[in-house]
Amino acid sequence: MTRNFFIIIFLAITLQVSAQGYKIEVKINNLPNQELILGHHRSDRLVPDDTVVTNAQGYAVFSGKKELAQGLYFIFLPSKTYFDFIIGDDQFFKIENDTTDFINNFKSKGSVENELFGKYQIFMTEQSQKMRQLQSQLKAEKDPAKKAEIENQIKSISKEYDKKYEYVQTNYPSSFFALFLKAAKEVSIPDEITDNYKKYLYYKNHYFDNFDLSDARLLNTPFFDNKIQFYLDKLVPMVPDSINAACDEILEKTKGDSTTYQYVLVYMFNKYAKSNLMIAENIYSHLVDIYVKKAYWAPDSFKNEIKTKNVRKKQCLIGNKAKDLHMTMLPDDTTAIEALRIPLEEIKSRGLAIEKDTSRSFDDKLPDLSGLVSEYMAYFPNDIQLYSTNHKYTILWFMSPTCSHCIHDTPLFFDQLNKELKDVDVVVWSIFLESSLDNWWKFCHEINEWYDFVEKHNLHSDKWINLWNPFDNYRFKYDISASPVLYLLDKDKKIVAKKIGYEQAIEIIKEIESKGEE
Repeated sequence: MTRNFFIIIFLAITLQVSAQGYKIEVKINNLPNQELILGHHRSDRLVPDDTVVTNAQGYAVFSGKKELAQGLYFIFLPSKTYFDFIIGDDQFFKIENDTTDFINNFKSKGSVENELFGKYQIFMTEQSQKMRQLQSQLKAEKDPAKKAEIENQIKSISKEYDKKYEYVQTNYPSSFFALFLKAAKEVSIPDEITDNYKKYLYYKNHYFDNFDLSDARLLNTPFFDNKIQFYLDKLVPMVPDSINAACDEILEKTKGDSTTYQYVLVYMFNKYAKSNLMIAENIYSHLVDIYVKKAYWAPDSFKNEIKTKNVRKKQCLIGNKAKDLHMTMLPDDTTAIEALRIPLEEIKSRGLAIEKDTSRSFDDKLPDLSGLVSEYMAYFPNDIQLYSTNHKYTILWFMSPTCSHCIHDTPLFFDQLNKELKDVDVVVWSIFLESSLDNWWKFCHEINEWYDFVEKHNLHSDKWINLWNPFDNYRFKYDISASPVLYLLDKDKKIVAKKIGYEQAIEIIKEIESKGEE
């Protein structure tokens, strides 16, 4: 008895080892000596996993020592067409198909799920064709009695769908195929809900009822990303607090599976890091604050870098009060600007002499160079602070006279501002982004270029002031790393919009004004 017991155990272990990995035998009729690609779906992408070449009879074998992740897979042909099949628990089976008709010629042996899948595809193709014909007839039919008859036929087909669905869910509840069908099933809104807003709320609140976000098998389907994207972009109000709460809700639903949790979190980071939405940085900042520390798979150096960058972004998120600015105003007439060039040449010469001193490091020279800038700024007649001004709208326009986009856009912005918003209480702070003091000649040269630019385009009006201050930490306060950069502030200096084009800023103000908002 003892000997037999060990034989049984040995056989069990042997069978378990031999069943590891995958082996998929493929026979494609009329496709000899051709390369086939085995891959899986990942939302709208086709991801290759393995390749083989068929023999003279169109036969080939995909195999590997490690099991494939379950999901919806495909076999890609040289004709750039493909057909789908399922990888479930059983990964040792055969598939046969024909290039003339992938749906009706699909056959599988050794995989119950693929046998179900093949029959289901044929069923869906046939029923969909019937449904299209009936809907076309219904649209053309005028007789009420005949229309009612067609409607009953359509309902009958819908019931057939439901029967097939329930059959799979009841008899194969743990299979990937059952999960796949359930995930693809739309939320059904009860007939008693007739109010459109209540319909929306019901749909939104039950949107993920059929879609198990904690099951990693759904990652390998065509609709995982799209499911989340539709929810965030179409069902959730486009305000930061609502989107933040929705992201938290989705991530909470993934916690049953670490693979899905990691995938969704990375998806969200990428989505809002690359988004053109003005509020995207608000959501990204929220994700960094709450979830970066939970990204156990990421190196600490990477996480620390993201946190550091987020500190800058949090300074100037939409909806926040803008940080104060202390600036010096450029005079509004040419004579006064020209007068500024004389002392600029004088400090330029003194600065170049300091810069050429090889006995000191740049850090040692910096206080002297900064002192020259402070001395020069005394020639500017007026200082101004952001919070000492009172306007319905303030636009911060960070620009440089050496930036091609700034050179092109600034004069156009000035003209449109004075034409389209002439009766609106708005002022533009056009802030000169001076270069660093580590190149003294360039620093002084760009100041002269700024003067030239302002004079050439006559950038003076009661709605436009030209400003600068090398000692105000505005680059950090407003996360400036390029130019031009625009911020639109309301009367309370709250950030309404940011990093948009001047045309958009003007349109936003015009829209607010048209609604009579205070």
